[in-house]
Amino acid sequence: MSDAAPDVSIALLTKDAGTLLERMLDAIERQETERTMEVLAIDSGSRDDTVATLEQHGVNVESIPPEEFNFGRTRDQIYQRARGSIVVNLSQDAIPAHDRWLENLIEPLSDEGTAVSCGASIPDDERAYPQFPWERNGYLYFTREIKKFVRTHGKGVSFANSAVKRSVWEELRFDPIPLGEDFQFQTKLNALGMNAAFPEDAPVLHHHNYELRGLYARCKNEGLALRMLGAGYNEWDLLCDIAGPRKYVQWLRELRRGSLNNSAALLFPVLRPLAVYAGSRWGSCC
Repeated sequence: MSDAAPDVSIALLTKDAGTLLERMLDAIERQETERTMEVLAIDSGSRDDTVATLEQHGVNVESIPPEEFNFGRTRDQIYQRARGSIVVNLSQDAIPAHDRWLENLIEPLSDEGTAVSCGASIPDDERAYPQFPWERNGYLYFTREIKKFVRTHGKGVSFANSAVKRSVWEELRFDPIPLGEDFQFQTKLNALGMNAAFPEDAPVLHHHNYELRGLYARCKNEGLALRMLGAGYNEWDLLCDIAGPRKYVQWLRELRRGSLNNSAALLFPVLRPLAVYAGSRWGSCC
């Protein structure tokens, strides 16, 4: 790292990133850009080769105990270390899809009124596991708390693949939140009339699959996070989402395709509403 501040800081929150991390770092190094870059990471207790891989690629790594990790607080912590005028958020398993990803992602920020630029996530054909069927078919976020958020704040920003003007972060900062710090930041942007851009030519290769316990925990945390952002999920929402027929039509389609091959996929139309309700009703960030 030189003494001169870079143009761009790429900020990674890591834990047990596995082999996808090497692919991601290689893709960052291949970017066609004249901008200077630094790559920073905060690792929260990896037990695999994550830290060694980061250091081999010249990443500036800070390690914290797992119990100290919190998406909002840890995101704010890494932004404090970032020196670039633009900070890029990238999930540890999100791989830039081509060599112009960085330039295309940052380009919308040349507009004075645009504070955040958010690229898409597309399936990764080289990934060792298939895409979760409810992610692939667009029903992953079918529940009503998401619809409430979108009606108020518009299309959701994702920090899996996004760029933020550091000057905007300095004004708004991140508050402690267990999940959804990107949505939280968006509510602050909207309150000040700042815009988010969604370029189509800056995708990353990024998809998930889930087991039952991990999926339940994720959906529960999302329920808690959206409640904290004013999009609570009550008993009426739960009833409407469980009774709504459209996702069950899709369930039958997926069943015929043979894609509901684990309990998480099979039970998802009921599991997500129940988990979101549990998080919204009883979840705690402390």
